Amino acid sequence: MIKIIIVALVFAVIISYLKASGSDLYVLALVGAGIILFSLAFEYLVETVDFVRQLIDKTGVDQEFYRIIFKITIIGYLIEFSADTITDLGFKSLADKLVFVGKFIIFSVSLPILYAVFNLLTGLAS
Repeated sequence: MIKIIIVALVFAVIISYLKASGSDLYVLALVGAGIILFSLAFEYLVETVDFVRQLIDKTGVDQEFYRIIFKITIIGYLIEFSADTITDLGFKSLADKLVFVGKFIIFSVSLPILYAVFNLLTGLAS
């Protein structure tokens, strides 16, 4: 984790210098920094996925629900990352629209879970 923080700080200094000097390369550095930081955090993602798989095996709950929850989480993180990057580039309005679209996508992906909860509640009521 310390490695990720150091890399982020180094990129922050580089991006600040490029932006202050008027170079348009700061945009590429900003996007590149995000990609590199994400790739460094990938090992943590793999550990989390392994842990969730162990939980799935122990609980006996339908694996499709865990896939949906995982998709929702990944979509949320990717939308947030992208929107923050777009905001950093000065396009706040576009970033807000991306967040709105992301919420719509998350709602659409979560419909099977909402349907299962509805069926459970109607089953308990009858």
